[in-house]
Amino acid sequence: MTSMVARLRDTWQRLRDKHAALAELAACPPGELHRVAREVGIPDGDLKSLASTHPGPRDLMPQRLEQLGLDPAFLMVEHTATYRDMQRVCGTCAEWRRCARDLAKGDVEIGMSSYCLNAATIDALTVDCFQPPRR
Repeated sequence: MTSMVARLRDTWQRLRDKHAALAELAACPPGELHRVAREVGIPDGDLKSLASTHPGPRDLMPQRLEQLGLDPAFLMVEHTATYRDMQRVCGTCAEWRRCARDLAKGDVEIGMSSYCLNAATIDALTVDCFQPPRR
């Protein structure tokens, strides 16, 4: 029973967040939307799709990175374009529920390569971040 209530609460919160984000975008003048999109490095049309997405880019992707030993805050600063692209790709993923289940169980690597659209990028970042500095 508690699990069902928690799922309903999470779904309700996601819907409220989605509605608020879409309402905020709808209230912006087109010039402002273009400026925001340019500032975050995505096409104008992707703003709406990112606002109406699941919790993957906001919650699951950083959690996956942390469980793999990568610091999302560091990546956001040091690999900004890559991180933003990963968020965009994650937002298009249909397997976010499977991802959430795997992460909740601590199975961060189980099946990741079979469904995570960012698996190759995460692998490359893992190799890059754990390489000794070049001289």
